[in-house]
Amino acid sequence: MTPADRARKILFGTGMCLVFVFAVGLNSGRFSTDPEIGWLFPILAAILIGVGLRKGNLGQQFPDESDDEMTQRVQDDVQQTEKEKNVGQAWASLEQHVLKSEIDEAE
Repeated sequence: MTPADRARKILFGTGMCLVFVFAVGLNSGRFSTDPEIGWLFPILAAILIGVGLRKGNLGQQFPDESDDEMTQRVQDDVQQTEKEKNVGQAWASLEQHVLKSEIDEAE
């Protein structure tokens, strides 16, 4: 299960809990038909359930790849960084050698 799938499930579950809280409050008479702050529960629940049911939008905020794919991507990034570091060190060593030989020639 990818992090995006987990986020979808959390959002959907939170939305369903808010629906339950609203239903219990409505059943016990705590909410009236007049617009009050309590009506934010079903509005927020509808938003969270809607976001939880949509497929593509959470992949931008959360990685939409499995743990194995993420591990491989991170390992590739580390290898690429090491390779770039080695190339940078090789250029620095070459530049040091050239500058040292130029100084030796100037003396």
